[in-house]
Amino acid sequence: MKKIILFFVLLSAVLVSKADQLQALTQVQAETAVAYLKKEPIVILWCSCCDNQTPKKITVNEVFYKKYPDGKYYSVIVKGRDESGNEVEEYLDLAYVFVKKGKKAKSLGKVLKFECDPCTKPFDWNA
Repeated sequence: MKKIILFFVLLSAVLVSKADQLQALTQVQAETAVAYLKKEPIVILWCSCCDNQTPKKITVNEVFYKKYPDGKYYSVIVKGRDESGNEVEEYLDLAYVFVKKGKKAKSLGKVLKFECDPCTKPFDWNA
């Protein structure tokens, strides 16, 4: 019985850990991501492996990074407007930020060659 419980605890940890792959970044990663995103007028935020999450299209107004309180890691933040015109400020996980590459939406984490699993293959850009 203990082995079964341990199995489910470990399985849950693996599933939860997928949700935050590229949220805590090195300064170089954060700077690279911000430089890339400053050229993007629209991004799609979508964690396809997260329960009941739908893609969210954001028109980018501002992008920057911020140091974590521990001083070791950095977050990338985007400010802009959603499809309804509401102002948004989102802390990003680069694995789940999709940018336009040709006619496809591709994970920014993959585009920047950071190790991650966006939980979906590139999809048609309809933004």
